[in-house]
Amino acid sequence: MPETPSPSLRERKKVETWTALHEAAASLAQQIGVDQATVEAIAESAGVSPRTFFNYFPAKEDAVLGLREPVLDPDESAKLTGTADLLGQVSLLLVAVARSATGDTDAVRRRELLQRHPNLFRRQMDYMVKAEALVCEAVTEALAQDPAWSGRAEGFSPEETARMLVMLAAVPVKFRATSPDFDPVTGLTPGDLAPALALFHHLQRKLS
Repeated sequence: MPETPSPSLRERKKVETWTALHEAAASLAQQIGVDQATVEAIAESAGVSPRTFFNYFPAKEDAVLGLREPVLDPDESAKLTGTADLLGQVSLLLVAVARSATGDTDAVRRRELLQRHPNLFRRQMDYMVKAEALVCEAVTEALAQDPAWSGRAEGFSPEETARMLVMLAAVPVKFRATSPDFDPVTGLTPGDLAPALALFHHLQRKLS
């Protein structure tokens, strides 16, 4: 099995700077609040210039929450198939892409910051919308390549069909994420989603 190449010095420095800025922003937000945690204060605490800050984050709220541009793993999107529980596949892909926007940052701290500063939810939701858009693109491509789905459904384009499918796939995810026993620290796993998907399919059969 080929070895994963080690990151270059430049890549390591970028990760270190990103982490330093995120840690500084989150710590300052906890100590003095998001409004008082200015970009200048965050940059100074991280030991970089305000100009450097904007090379890593478009806004201080992104730095506070440790948000990154979501990414879609080509290997994961390539697994999409219109045969075996496509809705479940898309639900899991949504979770994976959404998690790429938050990475392995401190989930406990992020939850506390969101609770203390509800205005941060809007910024996080912006990234979730980006994640959904990426999944929509992947689903559109998968449907276009599948003869069973490539035809226009009742006059709707593949893009519209994919968008509806992604919206439906988000229902089990949101259902599980809002359950009383959901732990946002550990997040969602395929096992967590299984019961919610089973309930969704049960209701689908009842309603159809």
